[in-house]
Amino acid sequence: MGRRSKGVNHAAQISREAGGSKDSQKHRRLHWSEFSRFAARIGHTLEAVDEAEDWMLEFFVWFLVAGAMKPGTLANYRASLSVIQGTAGQDMSCSTRSRPLQLERRERHGKHRARTPQEFSDLLAAAEKLGDDGVVHVIRLMRWLGLRMREALMCGKSLEIWRDLILQGNRRLPIERGAKNGRPRRTEVLADHVEETLDAINAALAFCRDRDFELITGCHDDLKSAKARLKSRFDQLPMRRELGSHSLRFTYAVDFGNAALDRGVPPVEVLTQLSDRLGHGPSRVKMILDVYCWQIRHRFPEKIHLPSDFVPLEKTVARNREMPVMASVNDRPQHGNRAKHRRRRPARGRRTQVNHTGFQHDRKNN
Repeated sequence: MGRRSKGVNHAAQISREAGGSKDSQKHRRLHWSEFSRFAARIGHTLEAVDEAEDWMLEFFVWFLVAGAMKPGTLANYRASLSVIQGTAGQDMSCSTRSRPLQLERRERHGKHRARTPQEFSDLLAAAEKLGDDGVVHVIRLMRWLGLRMREALMCGKSLEIWRDLILQGNRRLPIERGAKNGRPRRTEVLADHVEETLDAINAALAFCRDRDFELITGCHDDLKSAKARLKSRFDQLPMRRELGSHSLRFTYAVDFGNAALDRGVPPVEVLTQLSDRLGHGPSRVKMILDVYCWQIRHRFPEKIHLPSDFVPLEKTVARNREMPVMASVNDRPQHGNRAKHRRRRPARGRRTQVNHTGFQHDRKNN
């Protein structure tokens, strides 16, 4: 194995330790591999993550900018490198963040909008014509609880808990399965739509109880094929462009914001609560106002003092250390000694099993 390949494998291992979905880990590895290739072109072969320096990352960012990369894609690259470096114990924030580099921020406006009641009724009618009841249940759960597609797809085993909490008068429902980057959150039942939400949960629970609590089942009986089937079903429905599947979360956000403002909740508190319910954390209020609430922007003051979307790195690290859930992070070994973290390669000629898809692959002899 070459030196650069060792560095990419080291970054992949650190990415796995950083957590997140499999797609996030794969993208981090690919982004680091591209950065490693760029470093080799300028005469620096990286055998490990801790060999990267600030100026290399900054040069790489400007290299991507010179290639006319869009701000959104560039932000994904910088986030991947930042996560890997931060998990390895290196502070590269000045080399990857937008403000220090004075980079253009991504434009996230106008991609989706909330559905009207008639549009939602038409969507349910079209979904029922497909003959796939699981798709109907997924759509209803996404709309009334503001779930992401993956969260709605995997929530079968949580439906009974949600039903009991609502019957007990509790409107905050925990979301653990399928949560983005593995971060559990709690959504909130809309005060004016408790009956609709309870009906959607009961119907979904009755449907999937005899199906191993799976709303959608793929051809290979795994999450990947189930997600692919659900996406193909969405493509057959009027769920495109501004009315894509994410528009259901926009509908929930607009209803939540209108109801909270009608109750007299302060505008900043409305945005803070909505950001928390949608799983973005309480610090993303500016993004919530500009993206999810753009249709009701007129209901908020023209000049409103909002907390910054950017949390200083020192405060973030200090807060993570105080959280009991993250206590095990400090127990991880440091990455400075690469020999301790080098993966053991299986013996040549042996058969290894991959659990992601349930298939077995033969490892070719080199």
